[in-house]
Amino acid sequence: MEIIYIGVFGIIGVFCRYFFVTLMEKLFHIQLPLDIFTINVIGSFLIGIIYVLGIEKAHLSQELRLGIMVGFLGGFTTFSSFSLDAVKLFESAKYLQCFLYSFLSPTLGILATFLGIFLARKF
Repeated sequence: MEIIYIGVFGIIGVFCRYFFVTLMEKLFHIQLPLDIFTINVIGSFLIGIIYVLGIEKAHLSQELRLGIMVGFLGGFTTFSSFSLDAVKLFESAKYLQCFLYSFLSPTLGILATFLGIFLARKF
């Protein structure tokens, strides 16, 4: 049953990422790859919440927790796209954007995870 949850949630996560990226590309036209950056920060925040709700507070079944964490967030967030965007910025000689993107993505992702954990523990 866990595999079914992971697969279904994974498909949903992939489609959410696709639609989010498409929307962000239409709304914003800046040098920083804001779409994947935002997805990774949101995903980090959500994994913090799901971790607390699923493991610490046991409000979610193991199937649902795995479906969300492994399936949905695995399909929604994407480190490989982040890495490719960083290399493309570097190869385009956009060194400041590359540095900001490469530094801020993991930093804000980790902070968002802490925030998600903190908020989920409070409520």
